[in-house]
Amino acid sequence: MTTQDLIEEITAKNTQITQAQLLEQLAHERARTNGLLGDETLLRLIAAKLGVSVQQNNFQSCGTITSGRLIAGLYDVNVAGRLIVVFPVKTFQGEEKSGKFTTLMLGDCDGLLRVVLWNEKAELVERGELKAGQTVRLLHGYTREDRYGKTELHMGNKSQIEPLPPEKTEIPPIERFTTKISTLNSNMGNVHVCGTVKAVYGKNGFTRGDDTDGVVMRLALRDDSGEVVVVVWNEKVKELERLLRESPRLLVVNARIKSANNGSVEVHVDSNTFVSVN
Repeated sequence: MTTQDLIEEITAKNTQITQAQLLEQLAHERARTNGLLGDETLLRLIAAKLGVSVQQNNFQSCGTITSGRLIAGLYDVNVAGRLIVVFPVKTFQGEEKSGKFTTLMLGDCDGLLRVVLWNEKAELVERGELKAGQTVRLLHGYTREDRYGKTELHMGNKSQIEPLPPEKTEIPPIERFTTKISTLNSNMGNVHVCGTVKAVYGKNGFTRGDDTDGVVMRLALRDDSGEVVVVVWNEKVKELERLLRESPRLLVVNARIKSANNGSVEVHVDSNTFVSVN
């Protein structure tokens, strides 16, 4: 299907937009994506936004695209970056099929991108072939919108994952995606920090409102800008104790910022937080 065919099909199915208006939108999208996506792909994306279903809805990307330029609805997407987080593999059981999946956080020059690996691609994590800190190229993925409206990349059976040389200087180091401790404030919500554990204040048990038991541990984390108290909850306590036997230097991803009673801020680590030795 040619570009003109698509234009005619879109305007025929949505009479509220003229060819001139459609071409204007196309020019805008072309400029926004810096020519990394072809006109056919851009027209199909515009059609999807207009609620128009067009034939052979197959999106193609040209080369590698950065995470900040991704939008939902693309197929055959190639990205490159550094693995910031590699979550454990989970299994699912549905009425028609079962399988496994895992999620990654990929960092590039634009920021962080959530990546979902399905089935055999998730097995790469099980075998230890994908680890935080690696630089990789992800080929032939497809984009979806998550429940919060953010674009994420999915990797299925036809996708490929290639390691890149660690000296790829255009891919930022892990520290590029973290927040300096001195700049933390209670309005930030979720943050990523890294630093060295300077003190462990011990752990304490407590009883929840439903009479179940919990445990909390506090420690001091320092970087070159300052120090903050990290509060670790429940199952993450045992995980942190194991990691601290390997190294006192930690990477904490997706922690929550909360105000302490003395007016300072604390970094809270719970089941939604990823922690690894940095």
